[in-house]
Order: sequence, then C-alpha cells, then structure tokens
Amino acid sequence: MIGNDIVDLQVAQKESNWNRPRFLQKVFTTEEREYIDTAPDKDKAVWLLWSKKESAYKIIVRHLQKRFFAPKELINTIDTTDSQDYQSKHLGLVTFGKFLIHTRSTITNSYIHTVAQEHSDFTNLNVDCFSIDKNEYPAQHQTTHHRVIQHYSIMTQSSANFRIKKSALKVPSLYAGDTKLKVQISTSHHGNYGGFALESTSLK
Repeated sequence: MIGNDIVDLQVAQKESNWNRPRFLQKVFTTEEREYIDTAPDKDKAVWLLWSKKESAYKIIVRHLQKRFFAPKELINTIDTTDSQDYQSKHLGLVTFGKFLIHTRSTITNSYIHTVAQEHSDFTNLNVDCFSIDKNEYPAQHQTTHHRVIQHYSIMTQSSANFRIKKSALKVPSLYAGDTKLKVQISTSHHGNYGGFALESTSLK
C-alpha cells in the first residue's frame, strides 16, 4: 500500500491560518505540538507533520475501505535527535492503531512532498513532483494524471491507452482501456505543485 501528499507552502501560508489553538489541538497530539513550538521554521514543521499524516491516511483508507476524519489518531513519531533544518529528505513514522507507516518527505522552500508505504525500503517506489502552471483544479487534475500516465508509459515502454479512474473512496487506479492494472498509484496536488507515487506489482 502507498500514499503521497504535497503542500504548496506559499498557498498554504495564504489560505490556511494554522496558528490557532483550536486547529492545532484538533489536528496534532501534544508531542506534535511541542515539536512545532520548538521548530525554527514553524510553517514547515506544521506542513511536514500534516503531509505525513495525509500520506499515511491514504494507506489506511485502502485498508479499512472507508474514509474518516481522525487526524490526532494518525500519530507522528517524533525523533528528538532531528535537527529540524528541513533540508532534502526527511524520514519518518506514522502510527494508526496497529498500522505502522513509513514516510519519506522532500522539503524545499516551495513545497513539501511526502510519500508513504508499509516498509522502509523506498528504492522500488517511483516518485515525482512537479510544477503546475495554474492554481486551479482542472489544471491540477489534468497535469497530475498526465504525468502519471506518461511516467508509466515510459517505464513499461507501452503505448497502451492508459487512464486513471478513482473509486467511490477517491482511491485512484490505473487502467489500460477497461482493464484495471496491478499497479498501485497515489496522486496529489496543491496550489502550483503536483506529485505521485507509483509501485508496480506487475508490469504486464
């Protein structure tokens, strides 16, 4: 199972006033709030923890086959040795009941992109994040789907008519015509950025 989430930091800063006690208390555990309070860059700390929860949430939805809102039950393991310099890759763990989700976040001054899976080896996961010209849903949706299909076509050296279809739970699947492929994908977009994670169990 895989998940991913992306946060456009400039858009998040404009559209989300996270610095409200009710918001922080509703979304983050006491330990997570302490991590934010001591962070040199509180904006990045908030959205890093959020993106890790969101990417893990997408995996839990696949397992439970239902959507829910319980952000404080998706718990980030806080590493007290973390330097919080927020450079390059950031590895983490999110727990939800019996589930243990591994995360890897790419942190820049423009966006935070997190991918998640149930094991710690990310080498076989195909990941990409990219800019989107317009901060509008049609452009975000179209660009993200196009990038996934383009990547998979190149990876498989296939010119098949690939398309992405979402289930009632909004879980995306990749199809060749009307045939659902044995490949897991996770898509995300926010503001002027999009991202995906792709793990193939079969390239045929």
